[in-house]
Amino acid sequence: MAVGFLSGWLGFFIVALVLAGCVAVFAKVSLAGLSAPQTVLTAGITLLVLSFTTLSFNGFFKSAKHFSHGSIKDIVISGVLMSLGFIFLCMAIQMTEVLSTAPFYLLVPVFVFIAETVFKKKMPAAVTLILYLAIAVGILLMGFGTHHKHGLWWLFALLGPLCLAAGHLYEKRNPLGELQQTAVLFIVVIVALILSFFIHHKDLRKITAYHVLFGILTGIAYYYAPIALSHAKSLCGYDIWLSFFYSLWIVVTVIIATLFLREKISAITATGLGIIIVAYSVRFALTHFI
Repeated sequence: MAVGFLSGWLGFFIVALVLAGCVAVFAKVSLAGLSAPQTVLTAGITLLVLSFTTLSFNGFFKSAKHFSHGSIKDIVISGVLMSLGFIFLCMAIQMTEVLSTAPFYLLVPVFVFIAETVFKKKMPAAVTLILYLAIAVGILLMGFGTHHKHGLWWLFALLGPLCLAAGHLYEKRNPLGELQQTAVLFIVVIVALILSFFIHHKDLRKITAYHVLFGILTGIAYYYAPIALSHAKSLCGYDIWLSFFYSLWIVVTVIIATLFLREKISAITATGLGIIIVAYSVRFALTHFI
């Protein structure tokens, strides 16, 4: 019985970690044939469809009719920022390796921290500042640890998390309910659809069902990773440990990108990854044990 219990939560956790690590890899495969907006559009539609597995379609639209003007404004702003954030990140992934670009998603909490520090006009604790600085350094080392054919990849890699961080801060000040969060996905899809007419793949003939499939898999992985983690937490008493190891999904991404995309990890990239792991570990230890 104990073995069954262990395999239950451990199985969900492994699924959660692998799915989180696969998101950028799946997106990279999809982007070989689709443009960044098209990949976000495909993944966004997938997320919408999956959302309605727990929501009533008719009930949602009946409730949506009663959204206030302020709520609609919050939904539109959040959706636009989310869509742009993921489109910029996909553009960076399309330009260069996953090993270099996927870590930039970890800049979202770093940018949120910087913005909140500036808004509060209060100097944070020295240890917290050093840890966030270490995470940022690790991300930059991973990003610039290899040679890149496209010189502007880093611009999109930075714009992506900036938009996502702005969206996070906006939603923190203007919280959205479950129905509003689903409505945000509609805006994400609409924005991606519009931009898909302006941002094209360099070779439209490369678009195949294979690339669309991986766009769908990107949405599935992004949707089910946190759900699997939630199931794992509900089956055991190691919540803080599971959250910590889940936060290191970038390690799984590096392993998968190395094995299946044949990307090579340089010494500088490995150093950056090591710094990120150490920084996350120290922050976890300080938060929960000291």
